[in-house]
Amino acid sequence: MISVPEKFNHLKKISVDTTHVVTELDHPRVYYTIKPEIGYVICGYSNICFVLAENADLDTERLFVFNEKENEKLKENVYE
Repeated sequence: MISVPEKFNHLKKISVDTTHVVTELDHPRVYYTIKPEIGYVICGYSNICFVLAENADLDTERLFVFNEKENEKLKENVYE
């Protein structure tokens, strides 16, 4: 499992299976790329931490899109 620094423990964390993340909540659409050696990225607008899953596909161009409409569907991927 990826180790997220303690200073980010208070943030909501979502496990993702790709290095390409898009967020579109109540802010402009933002694209992030998670560096595998770091293993996570934090959305500067929503303060959500997206963490690479252990089985993440590092070679895909597939996007993980996180938006308000999908938020309820993704709750099973959230961990604290």
